[in-house]
Amino acid sequence: MLPGRLISGHVSASVKDKGDTIVSDTPKPIRRVVTGNDAQGRSCVLFDSAAPNVNPGAVVRGTCMTDVWVYKHSPAPISGDRDDGNLPFHFEPPATGGHLRIVQSPAKPPGYDPAHDPHAVSLHPPRRRADGVWDRGGQNAFSSPIHKSETVDYGILLAGERVLVLDSGELVMNPGDVVVQLGNWHGWTNPRSSSLMAFVMMGAKFEK
Repeated sequence: MLPGRLISGHVSASVKDKGDTIVSDTPKPIRRVVTGNDAQGRSCVLFDSAAPNVNPGAVVRGTCMTDVWVYKHSPAPISGDRDDGNLPFHFEPPATGGHLRIVQSPAKPPGYDPAHDPHAVSLHPPRRRADGVWDRGGQNAFSSPIHKSETVDYGILLAGERVLVLDSGELVMNPGDVVVQLGNWHGWTNPRSSSLMAFVMMGAKFEK
């Protein structure tokens, strides 16, 4: 059995969502419980600690992505003899596998103006990033870039509020809402509230 790893963290600058759930503007540790089987075939806990694969600012400044588990292909190996949640960060999942990721995103700062932010990026024609994701810019302190990847994504809003930006318009996501994305252009923005969201991303193929 592999030992668990513990990461401590600090939570502050919180706001309340519509359900009175505390949502933090600073990354908080995500408790990860991984279960499996011991040498006698009995079910047991393999890991119970804060998820170790924490990536603040991995794609957008202020947004933290915590990878919980990654599988490189399907069917996935389930021996439990290694921590597949503590692999090098990559935005897209493995081409023939997938991952579970928790995304913590901050709200728009009071008085913030993207025009005065040197880190903000204006919308631009599609470009392919080094990590393979297609990108049209648009990111700032409370918004992701408009992007698409060759994946099927399940997004579940856990707390706060997040706005999904599509070419056809915007959709407000509330706690408990689920979106399924099929390789389409999209972005995320937090104009009113920070958010906590879970994503399952799976490798897929664009139809020719």
